[in-house]
Amino acid sequence: MNKFLPSDQAQLSLGIGSDIPTERLFFAVLPDPLTAERVAELAEGLRDEHGLEGHPLACERLHITLHHVGDYAGLPPSLLAKMRQAASRVRMPEFEVCFDQVGSFAGNRQNPFVLRSEYGAELLTGLHEELARCLQGVGGKTDPRFTPHMTLLYDKRRMPIQPVQPLRWFVREFVLIRSFLGQSRYQLEGRWQLG
Repeated sequence: MNKFLPSDQAQLSLGIGSDIPTERLFFAVLPDPLTAERVAELAEGLRDEHGLEGHPLACERLHITLHHVGDYAGLPPSLLAKMRQAASRVRMPEFEVCFDQVGSFAGNRQNPFVLRSEYGAELLTGLHEELARCLQGVGGKTDPRFTPHMTLLYDKRRMPIQPVQPLRWFVREFVLIRSFLGQSRYQLEGRWQLG
C-alpha cells in the first residue's frame, strides 16, 4: 500500500492550493477610540436589556464596511497595490456622522444586531460611491448596495429597529483591513485621510 499522497493531495492537506478562503479584504471606517468604547458599552447594555446571547464585538473590531473587496485563500500578490492605488485617489472632506438606531439584519443562523445612522448616512454613502469610482479605475469589483451600519453582535433573535441615544463622531479617514477568517483578528493594510 502506498503511504504517500500524490503531490496535489499533499498540498491540499497542508492548505496549500486550497480554495477555502482564509482572508477577507475590505475598506472600512473606524470609530475613534473613545467612540468605540461608547459603542461597546451601548452594545453590552442592549444585550443585557433585551436578553441577547451574542457576545459584543471587541472595540478594536468595530467598523463600518465601505466595500468588501473579497475573500481569498491567500491574497493575490498584486491586489494590495491596486487597492492602495485606488484608495489614494479618493477625494472627500471629513464629515460628521450620528448613529441613533439599532436593529437586526436577517442572517442565515445568526442575525447581525447593528447600529444604524440617519444623520450622516448620505455622507457615508457618498464616501462609498467615491471609493467605488476609484476602485473601478483599477479594475476592482464594487457592490452598489450599501446600508451604513456597525455590527454590534450576532444573535439568534431578530430585534426591530429602535432609537438609541445618538453617538456622534467625525469621520476623518478610512482604512483597508485584512481579516483572518475564523480568528477574530484584523491587520491594517492602509490608512487614508479625508479632507
